[in-house]
Amino acid sequence: MNRSVTLDHDHAACAAVLRRSGSTFALPIRLLPPAKRRGTTALYAFCRAADDAIDLGGGADALADLHARLAAAYAGRPRDTAVDRAFAHTVAAYGIPQALPDALIEGMAWDTEGRRCATLGDLNAYAARVAGTVGVMMALLMGVRDQAALARAWEQFLDLGQIVG
Repeated sequence: MNRSVTLDHDHAACAAVLRRSGSTFALPIRLLPPAKRRGTTALYAFCRAADDAIDLGGGADALADLHARLAAAYAGRPRDTAVDRAFAHTVAAYGIPQALPDALIEGMAWDTEGRRCATLGDLNAYAARVAGTVGVMMALLMGVRDQAALARAWEQFLDLGQIVG
C-alpha cells in the first residue's frame, strides 16, 4: 500500500474516533478545510487515546506508554496504529513541538497522582497543561506563529519562546 493511501486510511480512522466519541467538536471540525480537518482529527484522536488510557486507570504504566508513543511519533517511527501514524504526520507537518503534548501528559499525570488544585494558581497550572496545550497545538495547526496569539492560547506557560521559535 502506498503512503498516501495509508495516510488517508489513518486520517479516516481518526475521524471515526471523533465520531464515536460523541464529542461536540465533530460538527465544527467538518467546516474546516480538508487538510486542517485531517490534522485536527489526528490531534483529537491522539489526545482522546491518551485521556482514555489514563481514565481507565492505567496509572504509571499508562503514562510510561504514552511517553514512549510520543517519543516514537516525534522520532518519525510511530507505533503501527492509525492514530499514532496520523499524529506523527500532523506534528511533523505543522511543526508542533513535543513540549506541548509532553505538558498535556504531565497534566494527565497529575490526575493519576490524585493531585488536587488547592489554589487558583494550581487550577491554572493544571488547565494550562490539559487544555491550554491543546489550544496552542490547534493554533499552530491553523498556522498561527505569532507569540502574543500563542500566549493567549496558553497564558500559563512561562517561557513560550523556548517551545515555539
